Amino acid sequence: MAMGVCTWTLGIDDLELLMDKVLELGFDGVQVDELWEHVSPAVIRGSLARRGLAPMVVDARRIGPQAGEAPDVARGVDAYRQVIDRAAELEAPVVTLSMLPLWIRGRATPSNALAAACRELADYAAEREIRLVHDVVNHDETPMIHTLDQANRLVGEVARANFGLMLDSYHLHFEAVDPVAAIESSGDALAVYQVSDSTRGGIGSGAVDFEAQFDALLRIGFDGPVILECLPPMHDPVSPVSSEGNRRILEDELSRSREIWRGYSSSRR
Repeated sequence: MAMGVCTWTLGIDDLELLMDKVLELGFDGVQVDELWEHVSPAVIRGSLARRGLAPMVVDARRIGPQAGEAPDVARGVDAYRQVIDRAAELEAPVVTLSMLPLWIRGRATPSNALAAACRELADYAAEREIRLVHDVVNHDETPMIHTLDQANRLVGEVARANFGLMLDSYHLHFEAVDPVAAIESSGDALAVYQVSDSTRGGIGSGAVDFEAQFDALLRIGFDGPVILECLPPMHDPVSPVSSEGNRRILEDELSRSREIWRGYSSSRR
């Protein structure tokens, strides 16, 4: 399984310094977060290519309705079309729809509205050979799709070959009664698996049984990217590191986690 890291967590604004750090830490590629908002996709793609790194996923964590702005499905769909266009320019194969439910709030039948929006976006993404994934996260971050039952129902309602799921060990810890069973139930829909422990730190800093989850991924034939979305343990779960001390802690968390995960792979060959 190829391994990447979320660009937002490192808190490095300079593109070249950021990519140097990703390479130094030993990753295969990145989940591109806010970078695409202020750096052209061509420049990002070139920076990655010079280092042999892959653009694995594009996420858009800040495209929800702004303060005082009423949710509007059409505007949300249009915002995500633009994200998909940027991903196509980056030659990234996957776009996450983590903020789409924020545009659905207030609809009489939110589940139907979400499925319809996902279908429209999946058709748009298919023309650009991009797969869309819905992130399954906890109640604090999104108003919809917190469990695998809900997520699998959405996949069935969207019914598009290029629409699937992204699971995150941190969110599974809080929302799934049995995270291993949840992973197994995702089957072919699972396209991306994100790693952080129950503390939001790296593997071994909390209560997640990563080895059991690794084996569950093997059982369903998962071969998509594994993206580390770690922070220093007990750090604010949605804010990047902002000091050199915390960045060093984060780098230790990332390096340890990468080695442990690759150790799982080595021991099962």
